[in-house]
Amino acid sequence: MFKARVLTAFVGIPVILFFIYCGGCWYGLAVSVIAVIGLREYFRLMRKRPGATVELAAYILVVLNLWMIFRGNLSHILALWVLAFLVFCLFPVFSCSRTGYWESAISFWGIIYIGGLAGFLLAIRLLPDGLLFTILLFLMVWAEDILAYFAGSMFGKTLLVPKISPKKTWEGTIAGVTGSSLTGLLLPRFFSLSSFNLPAGFLLGLMIGTAATLGDLSQSALKRTAGVKDSGQLLPGHGGILDRFDSLFFAAPLFYFYIRYLL
Repeated sequence: MFKARVLTAFVGIPVILFFIYCGGCWYGLAVSVIAVIGLREYFRLMRKRPGATVELAAYILVVLNLWMIFRGNLSHILALWVLAFLVFCLFPVFSCSRTGYWESAISFWGIIYIGGLAGFLLAIRLLPDGLLFTILLFLMVWAEDILAYFAGSMFGKTLLVPKISPKKTWEGTIAGVTGSSLTGLLLPRFFSLSSFNLPAGFLLGLMIGTAATLGDLSQSALKRTAGVKDSGQLLPGHGGILDRFDSLFFAAPLFYFYIRYLL
């Protein structure tokens, strides 16, 4: 398991960094693929799956949301979310496939959780200095994940949320958040991001580490509810797309608003 985890990271990290570096349509395409696969895994986790028409509408809306973020049209994005809400509210009314309101609500929540949050990964890359900001976000989340994994494996004794995650410990969590905080403290100096001072970088790293932990716990709760260990098998040693990107999905909106409005 550990060898598979390391090998997947060894192959996957350069691929991710390549698409981040390319930016533009290539990065947008990569985020879209991640979001669509993640949404597919989400639907598989749900006990009450919607009909094919509802699922198809969800995939289309996720891709449209990312496309409109790429185009930078806020009014169209807001209109799309209002339209999506109305469509999924009315699916149970007019659907010929007898889609229940519960199935429709599950689908809409999946669009928000995966398509909405993944959109911030794209929005960050479109900012001035977006390349460096995106790399910084990924490195913060990776630092949190790696240190939490190793510290939890070697020193973890006190479970953080036993009923949700039987392996996540306070010791690992503290180590992971410390890692992301130090990443935020040190890396902006190497990246020549003059807008960062030491307190701002440390605070951002602290918040990102905390958000990443909460994202992982949220995904653990979803899997526990579904009665599965992993969301998928696409990434050997890691599980599925949601297993790997849950922390990034939670951290990205916080990172974006901090950079955009508070820094």
